[in-house]
Amino acid sequence: MPSMCDRNSLMSIPAMLDMFQDAAGIHAGSVGIGALALEERGLFWIVSKTRLRINRRPQVQELLESVTWIQPAERVSCERDWALMKDGEQLAYVRSIWAALRREDFRPGHMADFYPDSDFSIAPPDDVPFTRMGKNFDDAELLGEYRIRSVDIDRGGHMNNVNYVRAMLGCFTCEQIEEMDIRELDMQFILQCYEGETIRFVRRPSADGIMEVGALNEEGRVCFMAAIK
Repeated sequence: MPSMCDRNSLMSIPAMLDMFQDAAGIHAGSVGIGALALEERGLFWIVSKTRLRINRRPQVQELLESVTWIQPAERVSCERDWALMKDGEQLAYVRSIWAALRREDFRPGHMADFYPDSDFSIAPPDDVPFTRMGKNFDDAELLGEYRIRSVDIDRGGHMNNVNYVRAMLGCFTCEQIEEMDIRELDMQFILQCYEGETIRFVRRPSADGIMEVGALNEEGRVCFMAAIK
């Protein structure tokens, strides 16, 4: 769809992540662990880590297949994977780690209480570890600031995960983004941010990628990190 593409008529990175989240929501609902089902238990989903690997960004109006599945759960977390396919070719792949928090105290719920017993996995989990990133951005270079707006807020009442990526990429020009030619985005969502808050994006060099970016809240605490490769 044109609304999902950049100036070069290629599917944007935020659009890929939006599609992943939408597919995750639909699939979760179909196996009894959707947002509404969890609300009845006083729980809500959060994603703590997401890695997007891009093999090829599709062009506008390409007909694509979006596939998602879940892996067997750990005690308080679970993994969800997603693939964007075209005629058997994997264009993009996401690995993500989720938890369900209790609304009463924001502590993680136990997966055994609600997670399905059936094996919905259609592919083995990705065994490549997530990028290890330290939270010290004291000497990092300022990229820009972003004031969180009403359109950034999701049903959880905080800034939606994909909107951190939108705001981060908005710190760069179109030419800079094209020059980076991002093939992998490894993200950690650490603290929740809310409407009206201002976050600062800073960057530092990366030993095995293009750069590492951190988003700092008004207290100077890291709320989001991304390794751009």
